Amino acid sequence: MPPRKTTPTAPQNSADQAASAVDALDFEAAMAELEQLIQAVENNRLPLEETLQSYQRGQQLIARCSTLLRDAEERIRQYDGEQLVAFTPAERA
Repeated sequence: MPPRKTTPTAPQNSADQAASAVDALDFEAAMAELEQLIQAVENNRLPLEETLQSYQRGQQLIARCSTLLRDAEERIRQYDGEQLVAFTPAERA
């Protein structure tokens, strides 16, 4: 048999990797990291470039927390009688 050809995959850039890492966080972990970022920025402990990166990361964390809260709210809305209805979050772009 001839060797199987593989298609190289494009490497993810660091922003994509950071976003996918944020998507794996639960609400409490995202909030804890966000609080740490806020403290670091407020205490002026970071150079400008790191402050900008922290701001971007903070925006990703805020988006994650908002998504998790919306999903929780939807689950509460689906509560029917004494049984919690199964909820599958909608795919988000």
